[in-house]
Amino acid sequence: MNNSSRIIINTGAQYARSLINLVLSLYSTRLILHALGIDDYGIFTLIAGVVAMLAFMTNAMVTTTQRFMSYHQTKSTVEEQKKIFGCSVLMHIIFGIIIIILLEIVGTFLFDGFLNISSDRISAAKIVYQCAIVMIILSFISAPFKALLISYENIVYVSIIDVLDGVLKVVIAFILLNINQDKLILYGYLMVLIYLSDLFAFMIYDFRNYKTCVIPKLAYLNKGYIKSMGSFVVWQLYSTGCVIGRTQGVALVLNRFYGTVVNASFGIALQVSGAINFISSALVTAINPQIIKAEGSGNRAKMFRLAEVASKFSFLLLDMVVMPLLFCLPTILKFWLGEVPEDAVLFCRVILITGLVDQITYGLITTNQAIGNIRPYTLTVNTIKVLTVFALWALLILGVPIESAIWVYAVFELICALTRLPFMKYTGGLNIGQFIRNVFLKLTIPSFFLIAAYYGLHLYTHSFLIYVIGIIMITPIYFYFIFKFSLNNLEREIVKGMVVNLRNKIKR
Repeated sequence: MNNSSRIIINTGAQYARSLINLVLSLYSTRLILHALGIDDYGIFTLIAGVVAMLAFMTNAMVTTTQRFMSYHQTKSTVEEQKKIFGCSVLMHIIFGIIIIILLEIVGTFLFDGFLNISSDRISAAKIVYQCAIVMIILSFISAPFKALLISYENIVYVSIIDVLDGVLKVVIAFILLNINQDKLILYGYLMVLIYLSDLFAFMIYDFRNYKTCVIPKLAYLNKGYIKSMGSFVVWQLYSTGCVIGRTQGVALVLNRFYGTVVNASFGIALQVSGAINFISSALVTAINPQIIKAEGSGNRAKMFRLAEVASKFSFLLLDMVVMPLLFCLPTILKFWLGEVPEDAVLFCRVILITGLVDQITYGLITTNQAIGNIRPYTLTVNTIKVLTVFALWALLILGVPIESAIWVYAVFELICALTRLPFMKYTGGLNIGQFIRNVFLKLTIPSFFLIAAYYGLHLYTHSFLIYVIGIIMITPIYFYFIFKFSLNNLEREIVKGMVVNLRNKIKR
């Protein structure tokens, strides 16, 4: 399978997974919110968030393992790749032990008056906290096995497991609706089972299909790999920690000022954002290994060209979904949740716009990881994200209403996105002018069309059925604008070739 075909198939798999999980996630959230109630749902969101804030090592290690495996596939032997994978698994085991110790220590502090949780739910919250720790550890152990699949561009299998996750969460929601015991505690236990099934699914497949997947032995330890991977993961930890710290730090600030009801609203916004961002990540996940392999083979021009494609199309894919949501959120949330928590619409709009502005330079994140010199980038760009928490805290102390203060979330994200440009010029020689021409300018006409179309629809009606009909009519025109104004000549020829091949298959 050539590179273009692999990208198309993997993107299709990710996109299908994203659409299915979007529906499943929104439906299961509605059921779970109804089963748990606003307060218990807010508690689960808060507790799981606090754990995630300190267990960000999982995503950092996935990125590290996938980066090194992809980078060395074009230049190293199978034995060398075994050493890299073995070192990664051993590092996960060591960090996993550290995580358990840290989270148990922090847990005593969190439940000693810091979290704003009613006294009659403290015991349940502590059990959920332990369940969340187990979930993080299971996710952490499965990280190198999932990273290996991504490095081999086996996105289809990863997508299948993700869809099964979504199905199981719907099943859990129905179970919660039909039992009489403490639903918050049962929810924690059942979520642990999902994470355990993921671990076995990734491990069994990898051991059966990839020679580079080995049981870690001391013989695979390599001082050079441990040093380079350790250095990379430290800065990746800081990077991921800033992202998680920003999100969960805001959740803690909101909890201190407004209590768990507002946490439920913020949790709803994060659910919506997470489900929607699956769509934009479809192309990025499929193309990331090829960006890293291009740098590994010494072809930096190709790497930046792929980064432009990733940034442009991840924005366009997300914009297609975000724009209609922004204008019809009250109707959709009412239809989805029935009872809409206060400020949920506001938080959803802020988080969705934040995710959208991040996409304009999203491909440059991978180019920075591919080059490997991530220290200056990480210290500056990702530190800006953490400043969001302090800015929000200061604004709320000064008496700024939450309706205005929460927008610092999106403002700081825009600053981060634009700051990637000079840093990649400094570390990798990015042509900023070319990036602006090939990405920013290519996004303007389709984006303005969507804004105008959905704003006009919003002024005309608030009917959910009319919104659906409007989306069906507007989307094909949006694709035409993308084809006409966002694609270059080569990309147009690829699309035409895909259409011709599809027609020929249908005729057969």
